[in-house]
Amino acid sequence: MWASRHSEVLGVLRRGMVALAAVLLCGGKGSRMLEGGVTTHKPLLEIGGVPATKLVIGKLMQSSLDFSQLIVVIPPGRESEYHDALRGVDCKIITQKMALGTGNAVYTTLEHLLMPVEHVYVSFGTQPLIENKTVEGSYGHHIRHNLDFTLATVVMDNPYAPLLRDKSGQVCGSVETHLDGAEMPARGETNIGAYWASRRALDGVLDGLHTEMFDEKLNRYSTVSGELGYPNEMVKGCLMNNQMVDGIAIANEQEMMGIKTPETLAAIRAILE
Repeated sequence: MWASRHSEVLGVLRRGMVALAAVLLCGGKGSRMLEGGVTTHKPLLEIGGVPATKLVIGKLMQSSLDFSQLIVVIPPGRESEYHDALRGVDCKIITQKMALGTGNAVYTTLEHLLMPVEHVYVSFGTQPLIENKTVEGSYGHHIRHNLDFTLATVVMDNPYAPLLRDKSGQVCGSVETHLDGAEMPARGETNIGAYWASRRALDGVLDGLHTEMFDEKLNRYSTVSGELGYPNEMVKGCLMNNQMVDGIAIANEQEMMGIKTPETLAAIRAILE
């Protein structure tokens, strides 16, 4: 295993460019799907004959960005399903042992990131409508402004996860109306589920958040939901550590659509097929 990992690192270094990794989160129980009679795990539901997560990976590989590493985070007990569905795909599948939020899911990847990786893209295996121009454009913004955390956003009515800005336009917070119990504004800027983070932010801020907020006795975080959210807690953590955060309103509302119910699955299939 060490020889294989060493070979991967050397391959990245030889290319002589900024090393990027992509992390796709594939958690969730899929309760609403089960209610609709669908038993397949949401990120593995097929669109055009291809599992959704594999479709997302395929799109990323067609982008202009050179991802040196691809990690897929899954819930326990689904390992064989994902290995079968992603056979032939050059990715690392790791298991999030406890369902403790998206931030915890990203945290589990830190020990697996190759040493040269400098920036990490995080999204979901259930969001195949995110466009490469959004991924590429938000990365360009991330690099140009030397940011530590960047959110691809859209301005819309009733935003689910509002990005908060001060009077000067600087990001001052990020909340989720569900997990944080925050009030939903009539209109605002919201993240679409596509994020870039510097390695410095992940190793410093995210690792620090886990260390400070995780209660080992209770197996939960010291948040309202007991989970560690991503990106809301990362935004707060980066700002507290004087690390640069910004959002770029580069996306459209359609890209936010994820596989949540039989109806959203049908809508996504109609758009892509």
